Amino acid sequence: MKFYIKQKVFTLKDQFSIMDESGNPIYNVQGKMFSFSNKLQLQNPNGSVVLHAKKQVFRFLPKYFLYDPHDEEVATIERKFGLRPKFEIQAGVDNLRVEGSFFAHSFQIYKDDLIVASIQKKLISWGDSYEIDINDINNTELYLFIVIVLDQIIHEQQRRRHN
Repeated sequence: MKFYIKQKVFTLKDQFSIMDESGNPIYNVQGKMFSFSNKLQLQNPNGSVVLHAKKQVFRFLPKYFLYDPHDEEVATIERKFGLRPKFEIQAGVDNLRVEGSFFAHSFQIYKDDLIVASIQKKLISWGDSYEIDINDINNTELYLFIVIVLDQIIHEQQRRRHN
């Protein structure tokens, strides 16, 4: 199943729209302005929080915790050291890994060496745009939110390099 993520440009905080294959908006992502722990929320069209994330502060390599609306932890995402983007995700009993291209334009999410989601960044677009192909439809919301958090981690590190 394909989904599309588009970053909203000209906003003070991080905002993304997530659309289905037909271009219908199905989720929004809101970042908290001036948040030290870089909080993000995945919201349904009614504005209810489906998942939210917080960054663990004071770490060399970023680590995010993902929570359901009842503040129960559902996953952790941790950047691993390497030339190409590499992440480990603990989602309940599932150990996932994410491997990306050298320039961070495409990623695959693996579960037991099977690709459960593929992410392709559009090279020419106003703001970040992604096409996500999810094979495991039982965890669609989680995989969509993982893409947002990965984008956040990569942008944080790029900003740090330029400062």
